[in-house]
Amino acid sequence: MVGLVVRLILAPYTAVSYDVAVWFHTALSGYYGVPLYARPGFSYPPVWGYLLQVLGTAIHVTGFGPNFIGVINPSFIPASDITGDFTDVVTSPGFNVLFKCALFAFDLLIAAVVYRFVNHLTGNPKRARLAFMAWFLNPFVIYESAVHGAFDVIVGFAVLATLVLILMGREYWAGAAWAIGILTKLSPVTLGLELVLAIAVMETSIQRSTRLAIRRVAGFGLGAAVAMGCLIAPLLLQGSVPAMLHNVFTRAQTPVTIGGMSISGIRYLKPFAGLLEWAFQNSGTVIQATTVAQVVAISLWAIWTVVMVRKDRVFALLTGSVGTLASFMLLSPVANPQYILWWLPALTVLVFASGRGYWHLAVISLAQVVFSVAILGPTAVLGPLATYTHLVPASLVNDQAVDWYTAPARLWGTSLADDFFAPAWLATVAAIIALFGLWIRIARNEF
Repeated sequence: MVGLVVRLILAPYTAVSYDVAVWFHTALSGYYGVPLYARPGFSYPPVWGYLLQVLGTAIHVTGFGPNFIGVINPSFIPASDITGDFTDVVTSPGFNVLFKCALFAFDLLIAAVVYRFVNHLTGNPKRARLAFMAWFLNPFVIYESAVHGAFDVIVGFAVLATLVLILMGREYWAGAAWAIGILTKLSPVTLGLELVLAIAVMETSIQRSTRLAIRRVAGFGLGAAVAMGCLIAPLLLQGSVPAMLHNVFTRAQTPVTIGGMSISGIRYLKPFAGLLEWAFQNSGTVIQATTVAQVVAISLWAIWTVVMVRKDRVFALLTGSVGTLASFMLLSPVANPQYILWWLPALTVLVFASGRGYWHLAVISLAQVVFSVAILGPTAVLGPLATYTHLVPASLVNDQAVDWYTAPARLWGTSLADDFFAPAWLATVAAIIALFGLWIRIARNEF
């Protein structure tokens, strides 16, 4: 109840306008009956877009006008022009509550799965309740769902569901969950090699039957294919598949921006500030190098999973999946804080099931809040509050976002934001690397 109340208090009058502006236009497309990819802007696979279009259609059917979704506030044009991370689109409190409640539902679903799975693994209801709270009351999770409005939590749910279903022997439904994750954001595709090998090795090690292992892998593939077919079917009927592919992959063809929670976040340290411009001018080289590094990392984690799955299936799958997604994030040219939601639910289960890694989980979670708030300052998310109430002037939100963005560094880096980005980045990278070291020690000492 505390988690829900906090979310509902924060949801109506906060939003990260740069991302939510896309949700605004996508919901408007649904409101007017325009296909999801008929206009440029929604550059993701369709699952989240479907949900937003359903909301837009429901708003239309119930008789509300398009302003129920949001409005354009000219007061924010200066911040939009100067920062590039702000827009003059402001979503309404009613729409904010609607689409964020969908995210809250996934927060709660994850919490329920975390509770039941930890309880199943440990037989300790108290520890399971603590795991539930560690997820549902996690300030980073609350911020992303209730303030930012980021849909990465859906990916986190799909990844966790995939792992749990594989461990339960339900490969068909695991494949379906994996496909849902891929068609929400493409990142879960990186788990494909690990999951297929784990299913095959896990089954042969227990059943000693190659035929059964092939049947299990085939079930996983069939579940993924059926789920993908069902989710793509509306686009096929609309003839929108080429438009989807264009929208989703267009961003990969733009010049590279580096930073965030990837290793390239080292640019926030003043001696390495020049890496930003260098990467922009050498985008091809950066993309090739990071892609090769990611492929190597994915392969190594798959090998890790194959080796460990014969010793402990739960440990192998959880560490392998978290390691794969975390390494993929670290080795990307740029990685936003919300990407951590892809693997944070699985990490929460791992930490509370094993009783190790608590400080790593806490540091990773808190560092993302610091980084997220520091992008444009603590008042930048108050656009809806300033637009729909008289509590905060819109000019104040605009001016403070501009001032924050243009302020010089006081401690390190080149700007005021870097003063917060750098320690948050350092803490995150250090905690992830320490986690990898912890898992290696556990493997050596206990298996």
